[in-house]
Amino acid sequence: MKQLIAVSALVMLVCVATVWAAPAGMILPHGTGLQDMTGGPRLLADVHDVVLTHETIQEQREDIRQEVRDTRQDIAGNLTAGHEAIVEQRETMENGQVNLTAGHEVIQQERQGMVTYVHETKVTLAQNVSDLRSQIQTERQTAQAEIANLTDAQKLGLVHWHDVGIATTALMSLQDLIGSDGQHVADLAYEINASENNITPLEQRIENRNAVFRFLLGGDQVAANQINDQVALNQQRIQNIQQLMQNSTLKPDVQQAMQDQITVLQQEQSRLANLTAVEQNTRGLFWWI
Repeated sequence: MKQLIAVSALVMLVCVATVWAAPAGMILPHGTGLQDMTGGPRLLADVHDVVLTHETIQEQREDIRQEVRDTRQDIAGNLTAGHEAIVEQRETMENGQVNLTAGHEVIQQERQGMVTYVHETKVTLAQNVSDLRSQIQTERQTAQAEIANLTDAQKLGLVHWHDVGIATTALMSLQDLIGSDGQHVADLAYEINASENNITPLEQRIENRNAVFRFLLGGDQVAANQINDQVALNQQRIQNIQQLMQNSTLKPDVQQAMQDQITVLQQEQSRLANLTAVEQNTRGLFWWI
């Protein structure tokens, strides 16, 4: 009995010693003791990977945000440039509208000037070609009376001025007989008459050029060039009248009356062209100055 008690005590001491010496994890349930301790580094590695993945996502999100910001700036810049382009186009259109308005006003002024001229010169619209011929005859007699007491030099310029005035007045008087193009023909005739008013003083300047100046410097090149410019414009106007006449259905006597006035105007342009050619070819002693 004593031996049994001694053995039991010895077993109890061994068990106590064993429990006392064993690590705490060895007495824990399966999977939470030594196994957990040996799995600790693995758990830390997984956490580190998760942290790295989170940082990568943050970086990617920041990159996306930056791209969005850059895209917004590009869009804003494009919108600003487009707005500026639209503003420039509007300004261009407004300037064009101003030019059109100014051009319209000039045309209206020219037309009003023609109406004033017709009123002041008492141009009457011819009812027929016979009336027109009577008007032309009356105007020629009046012109001859005006220049009868002038010198030959003075007559030279005024004779041609009166011829052009009578021819252009006749064309204006025919506008009702011409038809739908009558107003256009009258406009062109008025422009030719106004041009002649600019040519006459230039021609007189050439005729009155001092002989000494002509000998030393030659002809008046400036006046000759200015006359040539007017002649070129008038030749174009005459061609326009001829084109209108060809495109219109006219009675034979009206067509002939128009052609008679056109012939007078063409002869005047030829005379002026010859005058300026002689003046331009007149070289003085110091012609290059």
